[in-house]
Amino acid sequence: MNKLFEYSIESAISLAVFYLFYRIFMSKSTHFRLNRFILMFSVIISMVLPALANRIDMPAAGTLNLAIDFSTPESLPSTATSLTQSANAETGYSLLEIIGLIYIAGAAIILARLGYQAIYLHAVSRLSKTSDYKGYKIISLDTDMVPFAYFNRIFIPADRINENSLESVIMHEQSHLTQGHNIDLFILQIITVLQWFNPFVWLFEKSLKEIHEYLADEAVLESGKDKGNYQAILVNEALGGPVFILTNQFNKSLIKKRILMMKNVKSSKIVQLKALLVVPLLVGLLLAFANPPLISQTGDKDLIVKGNVSDRFSGKPIAGAVVLIKGTTTGTITDDQGNYELIVSGPGDVLIVSITGFRTQETAVGNMGKNSNLNFLLEQDILTIDFNQGNKLALEDRSVQDHPKKSDSDGNFVLVEELPAYPGGTLALYKFIQDNLQYPYEAKTAGLAGTVLVIYTINTNGEVTDPKIIRGIQFDMDKEALRVTKLIKGWKPASQNGRPVSTTVTMPVEF
Repeated sequence: MNKLFEYSIESAISLAVFYLFYRIFMSKSTHFRLNRFILMFSVIISMVLPALANRIDMPAAGTLNLAIDFSTPESLPSTATSLTQSANAETGYSLLEIIGLIYIAGAAIILARLGYQAIYLHAVSRLSKTSDYKGYKIISLDTDMVPFAYFNRIFIPADRINENSLESVIMHEQSHLTQGHNIDLFILQIITVLQWFNPFVWLFEKSLKEIHEYLADEAVLESGKDKGNYQAILVNEALGGPVFILTNQFNKSLIKKRILMMKNVKSSKIVQLKALLVVPLLVGLLLAFANPPLISQTGDKDLIVKGNVSDRFSGKPIAGAVVLIKGTTTGTITDDQGNYELIVSGPGDVLIVSITGFRTQETAVGNMGKNSNLNFLLEQDILTIDFNQGNKLALEDRSVQDHPKKSDSDGNFVLVEELPAYPGGTLALYKFIQDNLQYPYEAKTAGLAGTVLVIYTINTNGEVTDPKIIRGIQFDMDKEALRVTKLIKGWKPASQNGRPVSTTVTMPVEF
């Protein structure tokens, strides 16, 4: 969502800059074909430029290394995606998510509008009288509409256009078709769906339609039609009616501008040189949107390492995992898709990934080049409930050398982990099991005894899920061990940086 938001804003800025350039330097020019090219180039490049610019790394200096410092709990950044999303999970949608929903709703409305008009025009074509004219279909309308062209069809209100003006009107609309103006509008409408919130995209549409009309008028006059008669047709025959965003129309709102443009003296060819100003404008936007330099405080070039952290067994992404640079308190946290991004000082750095419920993993960055991808597949870290080792949970083969769960002697807060907790501790859990355990009669009569080992997951709600027998004794005893395990309630789930996480535990059930 962040990338889409950034792309949309940069595209909107590009559209605004290019439109202002057109209005200031080119809008008064009578070089209509050049203006049409500039308008179409502007809207298309505005969509491409942000994506292209984000692939470029700026070579500038003086930028500080941006990273997360875990030296105090307060230093965990509010900008970390996973923390923000975790907090918002309790309060509802985040501001960014609300903006995203509004954006999608607006785009859907614009798209539905386009679809409705396309269906309407198709229906009108089928229900109206049709004739052929020089490879085009002339649709005679019984309704009070403005003459317009739509792909290979020319729509004419038969009762309102007289024979003296009919040829000029058809020639005008035919010019729209032969010059491919509908293709321009189709491209622009697709961009409008993406940029509906941007007022400049609507100004582009208005200006582009003006240029289309000027070009069609120019084509009619170049065919030999009398300028005075044609201007009179514009005044007398332009009709009011529905406006279609998908079409070019014999539009009365542009009549005054079109007549004035016909009277204007042709702009000199020198004016065309103004179009070259778009080149430095393009370069400026490219540099403005380019990735910032990766320069450390010491002036050395840094590496930006990106990657994903996921469960090796299920393949699912792991959110909220801490990714640290070994030997430092600098790191980041994975987002809800398990992705992370971290600036390191060089290939010699080692990344440590840790989250409650999974075995900690560390990997050297190595010589992977700039903007490297380093993915982690974590294995589940099984907690062992040992009723003979006091009133606590014990970790199975888990090293905490590089990432203590509490503040160290210097007060450096490296990692916040909390193991799952049962009310009253494991001694209370042992008592609950023994109070509810029913020794199967046949097993007891046969003198069977021993310990059944059960494995289960404590989910983020503190519920026991997916219990299984990993070491059994006898069918009825195993079944009873599972029954008792399912009765266990009240676990406080494990957490990582204040966010609940699922944990797998093994527990002995003694008979």
